[in-house]
Amino acid sequence: MASEAGNIIRHGWLFMVANVVNRAAGLLLLPLYTKLLAPPEFGVYALVVVVSDLLAVMLMIGMSNAFTAVYFEHEEGRDRQRVVSTCLIALFAVSVSMLGLAYPAGLAGSWAMFGSGEHAPVMALALAGVALTTLFELALAYYRVRKRSGLCLLVSVAKVVALLGFNLLFLWGMGLGVEGIFLANGGSFAVLGLGLMVVILRENGAGFSWPVLKRVATLGLPYMPQSLLDIANNFVARWLLNILLSTAAVGIFAFGMRLAQILYMFLTASFLQIWSVSRLEAGRESDGTQADFVFHLFVTLLTAAALGMALTAPEILWLIASDAYAPVLPCMPLLVLAFVLHGVRMNPEVAILKARRVGVLPWISAASLAVGTALAVALVWRWGVFGAALANLGREVFQLVLTEAVRRRIAEGDVPLNAARIGWILAPAAVAYAAGAYLFGDAVDPTFTAEKVLLTLAFLGVVLFGPGIGSAGRAVLVKMLPRLPRRAPSTP
Repeated sequence: MASEAGNIIRHGWLFMVANVVNRAAGLLLLPLYTKLLAPPEFGVYALVVVVSDLLAVMLMIGMSNAFTAVYFEHEEGRDRQRVVSTCLIALFAVSVSMLGLAYPAGLAGSWAMFGSGEHAPVMALALAGVALTTLFELALAYYRVRKRSGLCLLVSVAKVVALLGFNLLFLWGMGLGVEGIFLANGGSFAVLGLGLMVVILRENGAGFSWPVLKRVATLGLPYMPQSLLDIANNFVARWLLNILLSTAAVGIFAFGMRLAQILYMFLTASFLQIWSVSRLEAGRESDGTQADFVFHLFVTLLTAAALGMALTAPEILWLIASDAYAPVLPCMPLLVLAFVLHGVRMNPEVAILKARRVGVLPWISAASLAVGTALAVALVWRWGVFGAALANLGREVFQLVLTEAVRRRIAEGDVPLNAARIGWILAPAAVAYAAGAYLFGDAVDPTFTAEKVLLTLAFLGVVLFGPGIGSAGRAVLVKMLPRLPRRAPSTP
């Protein structure tokens, strides 16, 4: 039987490719947004996105995680098919309700966010897009638990094509501005979400089970207040920047967050998809050494990507945005480090889900919101955008520490985080960034860019042969390397 680490990595890289393609539209469209939208317009977009993200994260994370857990609680065959159809039908009903309430909710959101109804149509379009997005994301969750990587990739390519096409039409071709972005999202997911729903229901039937829905709701509902509080954490800094400075400051900060979020979209989300499925499917019959190695290898790659992004931030800015966004450069190391810690936090959160104790997560997020708000109030008025980035990092550190402390109390059989090994990964990255900042500054030069890449590769070499991976992890890697080229078959 193939090793657990080999299974995770072989399936993981396939889902990573699908996830990278799935998220590629956001990256490809970012230059279009920053070239066509001035910082104040991008600030409006960022504030509206906070509201739509609120609903999207509540529905998609809660439903996807609960769906995965309940799916593996049932036997293969008709029982699992009923789980799939029940979740799809229930989510479709919720989506229809959201579409009906989109404009009233958008009007209320516009008054609450901007003090007028001026942006109500944009808010309504954003909320309507979320309603359709949820169906698409649940379809991807279904293909992930079935390990149908080929279909995941095909669907992800279709999403990129649709989003690029609709955005070029509405934003660039018709000049609709921020409204065009949300029209493009709605149009894309209307086609994909509804189409995938029909395909999956034809494959699994249209059975419905109230007990299954109740079980999914029991596991998924705690994620809703948690997601609400996590989004509130992101909103506080933007709201303070808008009140104390301007929407342009919000746009600059949101631009930096959007860049740093690429780490989550392309790496953490990809890893979490196969990691959570593997952890839940394995139960207690798993090799702790191999799982530990896979996790620390993920943290190493995530940190390397964050280091590369922080070092090459001047080049990225030069390529995709105007000089008006330059004040974000000092914030980038803080923003990418926060997303590295967010990736580390996924480990104890999955352990809490595995222990079926997700009810504690909203309390963790509430405490983090209190700390994050206090930090934002103390730092934003003094240091502006940089203060917002510093407050965001401080809140993430607190939430990671608290989540791990709770995991150690309620999931005692699970392997806890090893702070020393995480430190042996992060410390060389900090040294490498400090050296790069001293040597290169904010200059944009092809020679400097090549040297930044070499500095990032040097960091990888140091960590792979140091205590961060460890001798046991390197032994697992050596045994596993000959098997990696073999493509893991998709489950029919």
